[in-house]
Amino acid sequence: MTRVSGHGVRPTRRSFLRAAGVGAGAVGGSALFSRPSTAREEPSGYLVFTYDDGTIEDYEKTFRVHQEYDAPACLAASPGRLGSSEDWLDSDQLEEMYDAGWEVMSHTIEHRAIGEIQITEDVQAGDTEVAVAAHRHGRFPGDPIVLLDDNGNAVEAVVAGRGGSGDDQYLELEEPIDASISGADCYVRYTDEFTHEILSESKARLEAIVGEGQVTGFVYPYERHDGLASEIVPEYYEATPRAFTGNGLNPTRVSDPFTISREYYEEDRMDEDGLARFLDRVANEPDFGILASHSSYDTLTEERIATAIEMARERDIEIVTLQEALDTFGVVEAPDRSIEVADTDVDEEVDPDDDGSARGEDEEEEPKGLFDRVVAFIRSLFD
Repeated sequence: MTRVSGHGVRPTRRSFLRAAGVGAGAVGGSALFSRPSTAREEPSGYLVFTYDDGTIEDYEKTFRVHQEYDAPACLAASPGRLGSSEDWLDSDQLEEMYDAGWEVMSHTIEHRAIGEIQITEDVQAGDTEVAVAAHRHGRFPGDPIVLLDDNGNAVEAVVAGRGGSGDDQYLELEEPIDASISGADCYVRYTDEFTHEILSESKARLEAIVGEGQVTGFVYPYERHDGLASEIVPEYYEATPRAFTGNGLNPTRVSDPFTISREYYEEDRMDEDGLARFLDRVANEPDFGILASHSSYDTLTEERIATAIEMARERDIEIVTLQEALDTFGVVEAPDRSIEVADTDVDEEVDPDDDGSARGEDEEEEPKGLFDRVVAFIRSLFD
């Protein structure tokens, strides 16, 4: 059995459950399909989990709990951080999560705020500092930005750094600006060209890991999606779950995947009663819910993750990826992850130490993901 087209051909959890029609006994008692056959019937609702950033806790904590419950989720990752230190996932861990049925989303290359940020004081020609509501853009010296005012004036500059805190934050510029920016509605953002670069490169680098066409969702860092960013993102992605734009409940008739809502469910943002009310609405109303969080936060414990999954299952809510949810309701078609079978020499020996990097598309490859292994086992029963 060969997985063709690189990483781009794998089974979805939903398509596999519907196609296989088997329970635990068919896979040697595996807990993966310990739920009864009614799991393939129409559930009372659908729930999506999203996690931001790609920290090591996403793998060591959150992924582990979701695996225990055979519950997929979505991870918004910044490829520029992968493997950069022990605090972040590496590409192998991200691929493992994808193989297990998770959806991978883009979170920019290195967690840049691509939306607008308010300029809080007039800027005069010759200034090298810009007072702002938040100095997010100053995290990356050398980044190109543009200052805009409500008169249509625009001045490009290059970030040198940042300073201040609280209500007194500012950006440092490499060179004095050559024009004034003033008015009640002034803001700073990345230049058009650089915003395109951030969005396109992030997608390309993630798809180099999980497969071409597999990264269709985007999560805005710092939830900043105003202005040009919201206009450009649809050129590269098909959905953007956003916080603070609703209550995390999305009508199944949703027609705009760029305005869907997610709700944070860390313990300091949603108590257990609130979680119960949220899931009751998912189960009893024509909505699909999205719960969001950050695995690195202490307020997202393993117990909270398990509780949310258990409470959803108690209400017969099916846990799916965002791609699956949008596909189910006819909004955006999910990318194909199906397995294809190629004729191979069953007697061919495979070097167990070979990572497959030197093999071509038509050569034997050991299935890496759990679902790949299950599919391989079932297919072997009929060979």
